[in-house]
Amino acid sequence: MAEPLKLESQGADCNIPNACERVVPTWLIVLDNAPTAVLFLLGTAIIWNLHSILSLVFLAYCCLSIVLFWKLICPWCHHFGTTGCPCGYSRIAARLFKKKTGKEFRRVFRRNIVVVFPCWFLPLAAGIYLLWTDYSRALLFLLLAFCFVGFVLIPAISKFVGCRSCEIKDQCPWMS
Repeated sequence: MAEPLKLESQGADCNIPNACERVVPTWLIVLDNAPTAVLFLLGTAIIWNLHSILSLVFLAYCCLSIVLFWKLICPWCHHFGTTGCPCGYSRIAARLFKKKTGKEFRRVFRRNIVVVFPCWFLPLAAGIYLLWTDYSRALLFLLLAFCFVGFVLIPAISKFVGCRSCEIKDQCPWMS
Protein backbone atom coordinates (compact mmCIF):
# COMPACT_ATOMS: atom_id res chain seq x y z
CA MET A 1 0.00 0.00 0.00
CA ALA A 2 1.37 3.43 -0.94
CA GLU A 3 2.19 6.09 1.64
CA PRO A 4 -0.36 8.89 2.14
CA LEU A 5 0.45 12.14 0.36
CA LYS A 6 2.93 14.40 2.08
CA LEU A 7 1.45 17.87 1.83
CA GLU A 8 3.03 21.26 2.41
CA SER A 9 2.16 23.48 5.36
CA GLN A 10 -0.90 25.68 5.08
CA GLY A 11 -0.52 27.49 8.35
CA ALA A 12 -4.23 28.18 8.96
CA ASP A 13 -6.62 26.88 11.60
CA CYS A 14 -9.14 24.77 9.70
CA ASN A 15 -10.81 23.14 12.74
CA ILE A 16 -9.97 19.63 11.52
CA PRO A 17 -7.82 17.65 13.95
CA ASN A 18 -4.33 16.99 12.50
CA ALA A 19 -5.27 18.59 9.18
CA CYS A 20 -4.74 22.34 9.52
CA GLU A 21 -1.42 22.13 7.75
CA ARG A 22 -2.79 20.34 4.67
CA VAL A 23 -2.09 21.84 1.27
CA VAL A 24 -3.26 19.80 -1.69
CA PRO A 25 -0.71 20.21 -4.52
CA THR A 26 -1.77 21.60 -7.89
CA TRP A 27 -0.97 18.33 -9.70
CA LEU A 28 -3.50 16.53 -7.51
CA ILE A 29 -6.18 19.14 -8.18
CA VAL A 30 -5.55 18.76 -11.92
CA LEU A 31 -5.60 14.97 -11.60
CA ASP A 32 -8.91 15.19 -9.75
CA ASN A 33 -10.57 17.59 -12.21
CA ALA A 34 -9.21 16.57 -15.63
CA PRO A 35 -11.27 13.36 -15.84
CA THR A 36 -14.42 15.33 -14.96
CA ALA A 37 -13.72 17.73 -17.83
CA VAL A 38 -13.13 14.75 -20.13
CA LEU A 39 -16.39 13.19 -18.90
CA PHE A 40 -18.30 16.37 -19.73
CA LEU A 41 -16.74 16.54 -23.21
CA LEU A 42 -17.43 12.87 -23.91
CA GLY A 43 -21.02 13.35 -22.73
CA THR A 44 -21.34 16.36 -25.00
CA ALA A 45 -20.01 14.33 -27.94
CA ILE A 46 -22.51 11.53 -27.26
CA ILE A 47 -25.45 13.92 -27.03
CA TRP A 48 -24.22 15.73 -30.17
CA ASN A 49 -25.35 12.62 -32.04
CA LEU A 50 -28.91 13.38 -30.91
CA HIS A 51 -28.86 17.12 -31.50
CA SER A 52 -26.09 19.72 -31.60
CA ILE A 53 -28.01 22.38 -29.65
CA LEU A 54 -29.00 19.85 -27.00
CA SER A 55 -25.35 18.89 -26.57
CA LEU A 56 -24.37 22.53 -25.99
CA VAL A 57 -27.20 22.89 -23.45
CA PHE A 58 -25.86 19.76 -21.75
CA LEU A 59 -22.32 21.19 -21.62
CA ALA A 60 -23.65 24.44 -20.17
CA TYR A 61 -25.55 22.44 -17.55
CA CYS A 62 -22.38 20.52 -16.63
CA CYS A 63 -20.59 23.80 -15.96
CA LEU A 64 -23.58 25.14 -14.02
CA SER A 65 -23.73 21.93 -11.95
CA ILE A 66 -20.18 22.54 -10.72
CA VAL A 67 -21.13 26.06 -9.62
CA LEU A 68 -24.24 24.65 -7.94
CA PHE A 69 -22.02 22.10 -6.18
CA TRP A 70 -19.85 24.98 -4.91
CA LYS A 71 -22.95 26.83 -3.68
CA LEU A 72 -24.95 23.95 -2.19
CA ILE A 73 -22.29 21.59 -0.85
CA CYS A 74 -18.88 23.24 -0.47
CA PRO A 75 -19.88 25.83 2.19
CA TRP A 76 -20.74 22.99 4.57
CA CYS A 77 -17.41 21.17 4.13
CA HIS A 78 -14.69 21.46 6.76
CA HIS A 79 -12.20 22.20 3.95
CA PHE A 80 -14.19 25.27 2.81
CA GLY A 81 -11.82 28.17 2.23
CA THR A 82 -8.70 26.07 2.87
CA THR A 83 -6.12 24.43 0.62
CA GLY A 84 -7.09 21.01 1.99
CA CYS A 85 -9.77 20.19 -0.57
CA PRO A 86 -8.62 17.43 -2.97
CA CYS A 87 -10.61 18.86 -5.88
CA GLY A 88 -9.65 22.48 -5.24
CA TYR A 89 -13.26 23.63 -5.07
CA SER A 90 -13.02 25.00 -1.54
CA ARG A 91 -10.97 28.06 -2.41
CA ILE A 92 -13.06 28.97 -5.46
CA ALA A 93 -16.34 28.40 -3.60
CA ALA A 94 -15.14 30.55 -0.69
CA ARG A 95 -14.70 33.49 -3.07
CA LEU A 96 -18.29 33.18 -4.26
CA PHE A 97 -20.27 31.91 -1.27
CA LYS A 98 -20.35 32.21 2.53
CA LYS A 99 -19.40 29.38 4.86
CA LYS A 100 -22.24 27.52 6.56
CA THR A 101 -21.85 26.36 10.11
CA GLY A 102 -22.95 23.15 11.70
CA LYS A 103 -22.27 19.48 11.31
CA GLU A 104 -24.61 19.03 8.37
CA PHE A 105 -22.07 18.16 5.66
CA ARG A 106 -23.10 14.51 5.19
CA ARG A 107 -26.82 15.37 4.98
CA VAL A 108 -26.25 18.38 2.72
CA PHE A 109 -23.95 16.38 0.43
CA ARG A 110 -26.44 13.53 0.06
CA ARG A 111 -29.36 15.87 -0.54
CA ASN A 112 -27.60 18.05 -3.13
CA ILE A 113 -25.25 15.73 -5.01
CA VAL A 114 -28.18 15.10 -7.36
CA VAL A 115 -27.28 18.36 -9.17
CA VAL A 116 -24.41 16.54 -10.91
CA PHE A 117 -26.31 13.30 -11.68
CA PRO A 118 -27.51 14.50 -15.11
CA CYS A 119 -23.86 14.93 -16.15
CA TRP A 120 -23.38 11.19 -15.68
CA PHE A 121 -26.74 9.73 -16.56
CA LEU A 122 -28.05 11.81 -19.50
CA PRO A 123 -25.13 10.84 -21.78
CA LEU A 124 -25.40 7.24 -20.61
CA ALA A 125 -29.11 7.15 -21.46
CA ALA A 126 -28.54 8.98 -24.76
CA GLY A 127 -25.71 6.63 -25.67
CA ILE A 128 -27.75 3.50 -24.95
CA TYR A 129 -30.67 4.92 -26.92
CA LEU A 130 -28.42 5.81 -29.86
CA LEU A 131 -26.72 2.42 -29.85
CA TRP A 132 -30.14 0.80 -29.95
CA THR A 133 -31.52 3.01 -32.73
CA ASP A 134 -28.44 3.92 -34.79
CA TYR A 135 -25.46 1.72 -33.86
CA SER A 136 -21.97 2.77 -34.85
CA ARG A 137 -18.53 1.76 -33.63
CA ALA A 138 -17.62 5.38 -33.02
CA LEU A 139 -20.62 5.81 -30.75
CA LEU A 140 -19.85 2.54 -28.96
CA PHE A 141 -16.28 3.77 -28.36
CA LEU A 142 -17.56 7.13 -27.06
CA LEU A 143 -19.99 5.43 -24.69
CA LEU A 144 -17.39 2.95 -23.43
CA ALA A 145 -14.88 5.77 -22.88
CA PHE A 146 -17.56 7.80 -21.09
CA CYS A 147 -18.46 4.86 -18.82
CA PHE A 148 -14.79 4.13 -18.05
CA VAL A 149 -14.03 7.74 -17.12
CA GLY A 150 -17.26 8.33 -15.18
CA PHE A 151 -17.77 5.05 -13.41
CA VAL A 152 -14.22 3.68 -13.03
CA LEU A 153 -11.55 6.38 -13.36
CA ILE A 154 -13.16 9.24 -11.40
CA PRO A 155 -14.12 7.07 -8.41
CA ALA A 156 -10.70 5.36 -8.44
CA ILE A 157 -8.82 8.68 -8.43
CA SER A 158 -10.96 9.90 -5.54
CA LYS A 159 -10.60 6.73 -3.53
CA PHE A 160 -6.92 5.99 -4.06
CA VAL A 161 -5.43 9.48 -4.52
CA GLY A 162 -7.53 12.59 -3.88
CA CYS A 163 -9.60 11.52 -0.90
CA ARG A 164 -7.24 8.86 0.42
CA SER A 165 -5.47 11.05 2.96
CA CYS A 166 -8.43 13.32 3.72
CA GLU A 167 -9.04 13.52 7.44
CA ILE A 168 -12.81 13.90 7.03
CA LYS A 169 -13.42 11.08 4.55
CA ASP A 170 -15.33 9.16 7.23
CA GLN A 171 -17.83 12.06 7.30
CA CYS A 172 -18.08 12.30 3.51
CA PRO A 173 -20.76 10.26 1.72
CA TRP A 174 -18.54 10.12 -1.39
CA MET A 175 -15.98 8.00 0.43
CA SER A 176 -18.04 6.20 3.09
